[in-house]
Amino acid sequence: MSTVDRLTRAAATVAVAGLVGASALLTPMVARAAESCLVVQAETGSHGKSKLRWLDAGSGTTSRVTEPDYRLNALGYSATRNFVFGVAEGLGRGAHAVTIDRAGKTQDLGPITRAGNRLPVWSPVAGVTAGAIGGNSWYLLRNGTLYTVDLSPGDRYLRIVRTVFLRPITLAHDVNDFAYHNGLLYGVSTTWRGKGAVITIDPVSGKVREAEDARFPPADVYGSVVLGRDGALYAMANRIGGRSVLYRLDRSGQVTVVRSGAPLAGSDAAGCLTAPEPPKPEPPKPEPPKPTPTPSPTPTPSPTPSSTRTPTPSQSPSSTPSPSPSSSPSPSPTPSSSPAPAPQVVPPPAPAPKPSRSAAPRERKEAAETDSHARTKEKRRWGLTALVLILGGGAAAGAVRRGR
Repeated sequence: MSTVDRLTRAAATVAVAGLVGASALLTPMVARAAESCLVVQAETGSHGKSKLRWLDAGSGTTSRVTEPDYRLNALGYSATRNFVFGVAEGLGRGAHAVTIDRAGKTQDLGPITRAGNRLPVWSPVAGVTAGAIGGNSWYLLRNGTLYTVDLSPGDRYLRIVRTVFLRPITLAHDVNDFAYHNGLLYGVSTTWRGKGAVITIDPVSGKVREAEDARFPPADVYGSVVLGRDGALYAMANRIGGRSVLYRLDRSGQVTVVRSGAPLAGSDAAGCLTAPEPPKPEPPKPEPPKPTPTPSPTPTPSPTPSSTRTPTPSQSPSSTPSPSPSSSPSPSPTPSSSPAPAPQVVPPPAPAPKPSRSAAPRERKEAAETDSHARTKEKRRWGLTALVLILGGGAAAGAVRRGR
């Protein structure tokens, strides 16, 4: 085996070992498959102004692009406020803090100054290259110096409350972006010592450590760094091989290309943005109850007190009704405390028959009393009968006497 072959194999072995070592960097993260990660990326061209690209780092697709008309850098996403904070230059004296909402609208919050300064003349964070947010702290990096900006509501809002010098400077000098996770900042160093190595920064002590041979391909500047929820680290090389390339480094140590584009003079990114909650569906309207069919449309009368008597409708007439001699048939009253049922249609009563000669004397008497004219005719009839008997008797007596 030639010397060139031995060197080539040794270089390949070192590269593979470096990629496998990335799992030690992302140990706190849960190993999951690649998933969607929405980021806001500021891309600056040669003209000096930035445009905002809404990018899914998982798939590399762009949803929209907006242009704020000034230069943006050091982006950081605040999940509690659902805003992206950035440092803008060109809005006035020094560096101004701006917010970016989901619609791409930006708002100028004024200059970033030290706590206690009432009338700031110049912002000490002008020219920062890296930014990330953890809780209510916004970490900004410029030339190896880490500034902590307070985002808590109050008098120190958007004021620098801590300044830390990073060491060793040979790893921290060319870090152009980082992401926050579990109290540490994760970035990519492109110094002669780093050469694309993944590093961690302790924002309290300023200590910089190189991860166990976790590396991206060597490039001049990695301007955008985002840590995905799946445990992968995304980094954008501003210029490599005449293109800008977004890489993904997963927990297994594998580096893949997500997307590439035109070379950039500067870039920065913040994410992953929390997905908005879907709107709650309106509860279905209850169906109106179906009407229950009733046997009769006649409304039911209200219940009457138990002391009153409610007539109960008679049963249906039989084939041979038995009429009463004094009046027409009527329903017999029955006491009831419950609502009476719907009345039924009763046919008209048949006319009462005239009393016959074979009727009982009581019945004839009752029938005669009902008619005064009939009583008078009866008296005349009996009087005529008596007269006939008297006259007949007298004639008979006269005949007997003449016969003697």
